[in-house]
Amino acid sequence: MNNRQRKKIKTRQKLKLPNVPRFTSVERWNLFYTFSIYIAAGLKDFLSYELFGMPPEFSPDDDEPAGVNESKELYEELSDEVGKMIERRGQVPPFNGDDEQSAGMKAWRGTIEKMLCSFEQIRDEYPDSPFNKWHDKQFWSLLDKGILPMEISQDPDENGLHAVKFNGEETPQEIWDADKIYYEKVQEGLNLFAKYFQHLWD
Repeated sequence: MNNRQRKKIKTRQKLKLPNVPRFTSVERWNLFYTFSIYIAAGLKDFLSYELFGMPPEFSPDDDEPAGVNESKELYEELSDEVGKMIERRGQVPPFNGDDEQSAGMKAWRGTIEKMLCSFEQIRDEYPDSPFNKWHDKQFWSLLDKGILPMEISQDPDENGLHAVKFNGEETPQEIWDADKIYYEKVQEGLNLFAKYFQHLWD
């Protein structure tokens, strides 16, 4: 082992943090997809339990925050309540829907469901994309007819890339339009996740 290799090992050891997962080269190369697996699983589990808290804008009827002089007493009171809540949470069965939820809580759960839907679409490689559905149908139709769906040019271009030709029909404009709306919906869930990321605790 030369000095350069020893230096690399020491650097890795310094950077290594406890309980932090190591990613493979494939997971790191496609990091957004890797994250989508963990985030979708976390959001799904989060929704499986009854939630007690929500962001302020979902509960407009809440009382105004206590004044500065009351903050210490309020903190101690809330700390006890949170402790009891966490203890009860371990005994609470999975959430199966409650018709008596407040309108604010239903809206909050619906917002989390939008986030979950977006990450599930990414995790499953966009199964509901109108373009993907149309393209898959074309692909298998060509194979059934004995036609090679895609051809790759033998000679690369000046950048070393090969041209790929699809032998199916040209994608209709309405498919592109529908696909644009689909990806806007996916992005909406991601935007909500970013907006309420620090509210995903209960």
